[in-house]
Amino acid sequence: MRKLSINMRLSVAILTCLAVAVLVGSVFVPEISGQISKTSKSKKSDTPTISPAELQKLQLRLQQTQKDFLDETADLAIEFEKAGLLEESKKLLEALQRLDGNLPGVKAKLESLEESIMTKNPAEVSLDVSEGWNNPIALVEKGKPIRIQAVGKYRFQVASIVVGPEGFPTEDVRDVIKNVRLGALTALIIPIDAKGKPGKPGEPIEIGAGKEITPKESGLLFLAVNAPPGHKSTGKLDIQLSGYVKAPR
Repeated sequence: MRKLSINMRLSVAILTCLAVAVLVGSVFVPEISGQISKTSKSKKSDTPTISPAELQKLQLRLQQTQKDFLDETADLAIEFEKAGLLEESKKLLEALQRLDGNLPGVKAKLESLEESIMTKNPAEVSLDVSEGWNNPIALVEKGKPIRIQAVGKYRFQVASIVVGPEGFPTEDVRDVIKNVRLGALTALIIPIDAKGKPGKPGEPIEIGAGKEITPKESGLLFLAVNAPPGHKSTGKLDIQLSGYVKAPR
């Protein structure tokens, strides 16, 4: 399987070079045509001349090369998908879309692949709302989307906090997060460097019943409900994770 993957990557590299050559060709063939026109008017020139018929043949070859490249890349994307390498297949289809945005079926196939990727690696955890941010839920990767879904009910209880008509004093209560609904399921990612050292936490993200997020940093994913310290909330939420998630170390 590793050898197959390497061969496929090599094929991608070769096809990428071909794509560059095709694009360069599409730019310079018209220039050649212009040079021919100018040369025909001059008495003598070191630039080789080419007849209109020969130029037409070159242009037809260019069109066929472009078509062959698109067909081969589409076939390769299918092979990657069959091998279970969905991300590689997606990248190839995205490259096709950039080359020709009108290719039939590419947009729909990309949406299908995206959904397949987001349902990979499903994992279920039970979140005890009384534990706060104590335990990491998963490892996530920078730029790799994840899906978080939650179901269940819990009892929200607050003790020993005096609250006026303006609500919770968020300037004094660190665990109440602004711009997140009170009691809502919230995600927090703490980046981890190559040596395993934690960095500064990112901005909390409201998840609620479910949301797809793309981490800005690789690190540990934490989940908790947005509640002030000292709260006496009880109950558990059933969490389902999918996408680019791994078990925390």
